[in-house]
Amino acid sequence: MNAPADIRARTNMTSKGQVLIPKDVRDAIGLVPGAPVDVGINDRGEAVVLPVVKPTVETPDERSARIMAAFDRARLKHRTGRSTADIMRDLRGDEPLP
Repeated sequence: MNAPADIRARTNMTSKGQVLIPKDVRDAIGLVPGAPVDVGINDRGEAVVLPVVKPTVETPDERSARIMAAFDRARLKHRTGRSTADIMRDLRGDEPLP
């Protein structure tokens, strides 16, 4: 098998084209009974089975809150106590303004 994977298994296809996906493989990629899957062929000619991931529905307010929280985390992580002008002046090697 020429697939980059940590979990490998061999199975057979039925006369109806059905293939049993072993439990350890199903568990590893999050397949559950009755859930839809995408099946296709990748650019290397390999058959690929992926669970269909439902997009999460996010309201504009939730999105705004999530983005602002990320900005707040970044601001706290990189706090220097210096102004942007001071940092840029140091990076450029400029003389301080009078």
